[in-house]
Amino acid sequence: MTPSPADYGEQLTCYTAALAVAIAASGETRWWRSQLAGGPVLALSPAGDLVRFEHHATPPLPALGLHHRWAGDWSAAGPALAAELSRTGVVIVLGDVYQLPWQRGHRRWHAPHWFTVVDRPGGRRVDDVLSMTTDLGPQRPSLVRATGELADWAVAVPPDDPVHILREQAVAGHADIGLGSSYRWLEAGLPQPAPGPPSGRLVGADALAALAERFRFAAGPEDYRQADDLWQALRQRELLVRAAADDAGLLTPDGVEHWRRAVQAWRALPPLLLHARMRAEAGASVDTGRVADALFSLCEFEGRHLAAAPEPASGGTWPDRSGGEG
Repeated sequence: MTPSPADYGEQLTCYTAALAVAIAASGETRWWRSQLAGGPVLALSPAGDLVRFEHHATPPLPALGLHHRWAGDWSAAGPALAAELSRTGVVIVLGDVYQLPWQRGHRRWHAPHWFTVVDRPGGRRVDDVLSMTTDLGPQRPSLVRATGELADWAVAVPPDDPVHILREQAVAGHADIGLGSSYRWLEAGLPQPAPGPPSGRLVGADALAALAERFRFAAGPEDYRQADDLWQALRQRELLVRAAADDAGLLTPDGVEHWRRAVQAWRALPPLLLHARMRAEAGASVDTGRVADALFSLCEFEGRHLAAAPEPASGGTWPDRSGGEG
């Protein structure tokens, strides 16, 4: 039996979880291949006093044929979402944890959260497969009936955090993502050519070495604003190892062993960063050398034993129930 995205909830991020559900709903059984092809990758590009992290060999949205759409009010967004659901049976909404009653952060904090609405027998459902631990406890996969509440659930996150903006721009491969609109979603179409890499981009071991030096000289809590991007990198590698157990052609046997060892090394990093951030927020001294050394130790794994590409017909073809081409 082919595993569903919900079976992989602990290896996904809010972005890859929503994409996984949409790809699986399109009929692709090995839905993980388009998420992992040519990777795992860690790339950095300068972005002012921050950096833009990339976790895919090419930005996933253009490769899958998914395009940002947005509207200023529900009178425009509602019919557009309904039309996309009627045409393809699935739509990814770019929402806000604050608005989502099945999320631990509901009415507590604002954060971007992508969720997927799928037409199922008996009605439309929000299929949110992400599993993680939050400050308020475990967040588990949820399947929620989507009726009139979608007008509230689909409200977009305020565009006031540059870290969140950089993450979404990396997934999209461009900056035209409708920031500031009240409602935003993804529309299925034809795959697009990958954009060229940003200027000053570092990849793999070079990116990790640059991060190591960046954290070695961290001076305050603001220097840990992007720690969750490294948690996302860990999850991408955990996804690869998990998928390889269900997909014999994804990695060679040597590749499986390579990334198993890499994941074990990567798992030491998030607790170190969390401890460093908490001490920095409390005004205590931080052993930044431990974080830097942990990052340097990961360099040996990068750029080797990369995942196989999907078949030519996989990832980027969406069902069009209207009779036209999606």
